Amino acid sequence: MRLLGLDVPRESRLLVFVGFVDAIGTGLYIAGFAVFFTLSAGLSVAEVGLGLTVANACGLVALTPIGMVADRIGPRLASIVLHYWRAAGFVAFAFVHDFVAFLVVSCIVGIPTRAIEPVSQMYVDRHIGKDLRMRVLSVLRVVYNIGFSVGGLLTTLILVVGTRPAFLAIVLGNGATFFLAAILLARVPLLADDPPDGRTARGWPRSLRQGRYLIVTGLNAVLVLNITVLTLGIPLWIATRTEAPTAVVAPLMVLNMVLVVLLQVRFSRGTDTREGGTRALRWSALSFAGCMAVLALSGQLDPVGAVIAVVVATVLLTFGELWHFAGRLSVSYALAPRDRQGEYLSVFWLGSAAALMVGPALITVGVVEQGSFGWLALAAVFLGVGLLIGPAVSAAAAQLEEEHEVANNAT
Repeated sequence: MRLLGLDVPRESRLLVFVGFVDAIGTGLYIAGFAVFFTLSAGLSVAEVGLGLTVANACGLVALTPIGMVADRIGPRLASIVLHYWRAAGFVAFAFVHDFVAFLVVSCIVGIPTRAIEPVSQMYVDRHIGKDLRMRVLSVLRVVYNIGFSVGGLLTTLILVVGTRPAFLAIVLGNGATFFLAAILLARVPLLADDPPDGRTARGWPRSLRQGRYLIVTGLNAVLVLNITVLTLGIPLWIATRTEAPTAVVAPLMVLNMVLVVLLQVRFSRGTDTREGGTRALRWSALSFAGCMAVLALSGQLDPVGAVIAVVVATVLLTFGELWHFAGRLSVSYALAPRDRQGEYLSVFWLGSAAALMVGPALITVGVVEQGSFGWLALAAVFLGVGLLIGPAVSAAAAQLEEEHEVANNAT
């Protein structure tokens, strides 16, 4: 079947539709949460920022334990529970009028918001299997971007109305999409679901004792900084350090989204294996480094040259983003033992979540405020990741194979 011009396995049509529904609600919330909490719920900007920071911290702490629970109960039940959990949390936001209530509900929502990513990745693997999972995940990413855009447009209409009931549609609408997604997920078949006979052991996560695996997770976390570069670094750089007009920022974001929709499936081809995923991560790091170098140059150019430079930088960043998406998924699958897939994927996402938390401070203070030198320093960091990622993935895979052989010999 071809959906929205994308080659989607027939068995995955419902899952892709679930992703679209989910993304509409998320886009609705992302575009309107700041306005809702400040104008409708009566919170200050500082209170909103602090509450969301604490919520992210709660999500980080709970991420790996929930991944281990998913190993025990299976990805279907775990995904459905997390969707209902998020739905209830967003409905609760409608009754928030003070900081304490906001903090409590934010933490309740923050936990499943972080945990759903690795559990969903696990779900896709059990749904369609190794051969098709990268194609399905790539299609889902395209659909997510389209859904985000639809949600953002709906938020624009809500903000035009500007009444309390309209503002409530931001959180209640997001909650409704999670309820619907949970109901539909129960009907998505798990065609490749062959969990091991024994469930994962209790106690301290084994993945956190594997230094080589954690190195790969850390290197991937550095690459995750591209998200903050796009959403915060480039806009601030254009506004404060270049001759380019600030009006160019919005078209750059649109350019990024359009390229993702058009090219994600193509850039994911050949990444089904560990080697293919590693190669994609290497290309991603090189593309990010090129982007940083062009940004450093843009601060020295006239208005026309600066505009051309930031456009080129955005294209390079987007290419790196496309390779990074495919590469990190492929490598994280390859390094996750099937009987502990939820645990290992959660630890891999743990590094990404940590990078998103520290990214704003790092990119603003450590890069943008340092001028061109800051971008060149970040380019060097990305080049270093590109050089190290291959040996690091190979070393982590060797360590897993050694431990697997030891376990087999012991039994």
